[in-house]
Amino acid sequence: MQYTLSLALVDFLPVFFTAVGLAYIARMVAHVNSAQGKIAMLGVVLTVAGGFFKALWKLLIATSNGAIDINWMEDGLFVFMAPGYTLLAWSVWQTVRSVQGKKMHHAWLLPMLFIGLMFAASFYLTISQPDSPAWKRVLLSAMVLATFITGILLIVFSFRQKLPLAGWLFILNLVGIFLLNGLARMDEQTIILQWIEEGINAISWLAFAVAANKVYENARTSFGVDTQRVGQPAVA
Repeated sequence: MQYTLSLALVDFLPVFFTAVGLAYIARMVAHVNSAQGKIAMLGVVLTVAGGFFKALWKLLIATSNGAIDINWMEDGLFVFMAPGYTLLAWSVWQTVRSVQGKKMHHAWLLPMLFIGLMFAASFYLTISQPDSPAWKRVLLSAMVLATFITGILLIVFSFRQKLPLAGWLFILNLVGIFLLNGLARMDEQTIILQWIEEGINAISWLAFAVAANKVYENARTSFGVDTQRVGQPAVA
């Protein structure tokens, strides 16, 4: 697949919007529970790293006319984002439970266990089927599932907190993600189609960033930080 320089540069825009939006989500989580905030921030770093390296890979391909093809940067989209979104989904779920006054689980145990099993399965497929993309599919499936769960949790949380605009913006983001998945499956990826995909990607993650800012501002005014008792709801 070929990329023009302008198309490669525009690909950094949704990465920026994603970084801003997820940073707000991590701050929102940290404001409710500091331990979960650390998990969320690690998830943000991994997720943004995956998007950044993929955008950088496209830029190198475009500027070198395909001569510079660093495979780990392209594959990093799955390797970094799968665990990153897993941690985000977990921390957001725990935050929602905390706000509802429900008991929270051990901060790191379950997400790290899931990530370990996910990478073990992917590594096994890499060794047993070296010419197959099956190892990517494991990571991609985990990433899509975690992204969907995170989106649904944020949508429900927004409407429960009486933030309808944020809720609809999160819905717009999730619709954009599904549209991109459908377009990416098309056999012929023309330049025009890629521009359409970049436009949808940028708009959907701009919507996410705006919505994330709103839920963070709401959390900052509505909830206190629980730094003492991990597993208990924060005190407003």
